[in-house]
Amino acid sequence: MLPRISEMRTLKGNELENNLHMLDWGVAEWPPAGRKCAIIIYARPLGGRAMDNLTSTMERIPDPQFLKMVVKPIVQALRQLHTKGIIHRAIRPDNLYYMDKARTKIVLGDCCTSVPAYDQPVFLETIESGLCNLGARGAGTSADDMYSFGVTLMILSIGRNPLVGKSDESVIDRKIKEGSYAALVGDERPPVSLIECLRGLVTDDPEQRWTVGNIDEWIDGKRMPPIQARAEAYSRRGFSFAGKDFYACRALAVAMHRHWHDAVEVITDGSLEIWLRRGLEADSLADSIATATKASLAMPGDQKASDDILMTRVLMLMDPNAPIRYQTFSCYIEGLGPDLAVAILQKKSVEHHVDFINKDLWKYWVGVQRKFVLEHAQWEGLFKGLKKQLKDTNSGAGIERVVYELNEWMYCVSPLIAGQIVLEVKGILPALDVVSKTANSKMWPMDRHIAAFLRARYAKGTATQIDAMNDSRSDRATSGMLSVLAIVQWRLGPDAVYGLASWVGGLMGPVINSYKNQQKRKEIEKQIPKLVRKGSLPELYNFLDNPEQRQRDAEDFEWAKAEYASAEEQIYGLQHGQNDPDGQVQKTGRQAGAVSAIMIMLLTYLITLIGAMF
Repeated sequence: MLPRISEMRTLKGNELENNLHMLDWGVAEWPPAGRKCAIIIYARPLGGRAMDNLTSTMERIPDPQFLKMVVKPIVQALRQLHTKGIIHRAIRPDNLYYMDKARTKIVLGDCCTSVPAYDQPVFLETIESGLCNLGARGAGTSADDMYSFGVTLMILSIGRNPLVGKSDESVIDRKIKEGSYAALVGDERPPVSLIECLRGLVTDDPEQRWTVGNIDEWIDGKRMPPIQARAEAYSRRGFSFAGKDFYACRALAVAMHRHWHDAVEVITDGSLEIWLRRGLEADSLADSIATATKASLAMPGDQKASDDILMTRVLMLMDPNAPIRYQTFSCYIEGLGPDLAVAILQKKSVEHHVDFINKDLWKYWVGVQRKFVLEHAQWEGLFKGLKKQLKDTNSGAGIERVVYELNEWMYCVSPLIAGQIVLEVKGILPALDVVSKTANSKMWPMDRHIAAFLRARYAKGTATQIDAMNDSRSDRATSGMLSVLAIVQWRLGPDAVYGLASWVGGLMGPVINSYKNQQKRKEIEKQIPKLVRKGSLPELYNFLDNPEQRQRDAEDFEWAKAEYASAEEQIYGLQHGQNDPDGQVQKTGRQAGAVSAIMIMLLTYLITLIGAMF
C-alpha cells in the first residue's frame, strides 16, 4: 500500500488539536516482513477505540454529553486538518480513539497509512465515491470529510451500524433511491437534537452539505436553512433492463455499468434514446447520446473497443457527477494515480489504467461537466505527456514512468530494491549497494523501474545518460548504464559504493571489448579491480570512457587497418600473378650491383688522387 507521504511530512511533530499526534515516521527494517517498511509512530491512545469495529455495538453516549464529547472535538480536529490543506478521508467510528483511560478525550485517528478513502466502507462514503474502485476515490474535498463525519455521528449516536450485513450494491441502490439520510437512518431514531446536523452533513448535494463553519453556527444556536433536496427527474413509464424497471437516469446508469455488455444493445438499438424522449422528455440528453452512438458506429477498428467507449460516454451523460466508468473499472481523474500505484504494488492488471489514458476517457468526462475548473485545463498537458510515455517502449518510459509521474511520493518499486523503500533519488545507490551482496551479478543494477524513477524524479540530471543506455549497441548501452549511476553518485553521493562498484565493474566486458587494441584491453582489465576498490563509479566511467584513450585507440586501429589492407593487396598480387618475383629479384640485384660498382670506382679514384698528392 502506498502511504500518504505528503500528509505525513506535514503532520510529523505537529500537534493538531484533537488529532492523533504523529510523533515520527521513517523507513526502517521490519523483521516480521523481512524487509524495510514505512513506519509511523503515534502517541498511544490509552482508552482504545470509540467503537471496536463497524459490526459491533457500543454503549450509547448520553445525549447531553454527545455534543461536548464527540461533535465539538472532531469538528475542531477537521478544522485543524483542513486549514493545513489535508483532507482526512478515513473518518469512521473505529478510527476515533480516546486518549485517556477515563475515555473523556476523543481524537481523530490515522489518515496516512493508505491511499485516500481506501479503507472506507461504501456506507461511509458519498454515492459517487462509493461507486469508485477503492484506490481510485481520490483525495476528494472537505465536503467528502463532512459526509463521512455525518455518517460517523449517526452510528455513534445510535450505538450501532444500521447497515450491517448489507452488500455494497444494495447500499448504493438504497442511497440513490431514498437519499443518503433516509437510507442510513431507516427505522432508527437518532437523538432529536442531532437530526438537523445529521441532515446537513449527510445530504447528497455537496453544495448544500454543511461545512465546519455551519456546524459552529449550529452549536452556537443559529437556526440553519433547511436542506432542499434536488429531486431527480422521474419517468411515469419504466425502462426495463436487467430484470428491473427503472424510472430515473442515475439508478439506470448504475445498473448499466454492472451489466456492461447487455447495456450496449439498449443503446445501439435506440431503445434508451426513445425512453429518454418519451418517458423523461430529456431531448437534450437523448440528442447527446444519439450523437455519441453515431460517432461510435463510425469509428474504425475493433467494434468492441468502440462499444466500450460508447458505454463510458453514455454513462457520463446520464450521470455527470459519477466517476468515469469503463468496463469493470470506475475512477475519478485524481484517483487514477493512487489506484495505479496500488495495482502495481499488489501486482494486479493495469490494462484499464492504460486504456484510461490512451483512449482519452478523461476528456469525455470533462466535456460533460457543468462547471469548468482550472484543473481541467491542466489535465490536457498532463495526459498528453502520459500518452507519449506509454507509446515509448524504451527503458525510462512506459507504464513504469507513468506511475511515478502520477504519484509524487511513489517509492521505487524495482524488484531489485523494492524492499528498501527508496523515496528519493539519493537513496538509489545506497539501496543498490546493499543488495549487491545477494543480487545476480550478471544482471544490470538498472531496470525499467529504476530508469523510470530517475527520469521522473531527476530528469535534468539523467535524461541524456538514460537515452544512451537504450542504445542498440551493447557497448554503448553498458557505458550508458554506468554513466547514469556515475552521475547520480557524482551529484548526490555517497562517496563510496564498494559493493555496487564491484557489481558494475564485472559487467564492463562490452565496454572493454569495444577497444581494438588487445594489449589495451588487458591493461584495462588489470586496472578495473583497483578502481572498483575505491567505490567510485565516476572514476570508473572516466577511465573507461577517456576521450584521449578512445581517440588514440581509434587512430591506431585506422593505421593498422591501412597496413593490413596494404599487406592484403600484396598477397593478392602474388597469388594472382600480378607481380613477377624472379624478375623483381633480378632487377633489385642489378640495381644493387650498379650502386656497388659506382661506390668502388669512387673509392679507387679517391685513393689514386691521394697517392698522387703525396
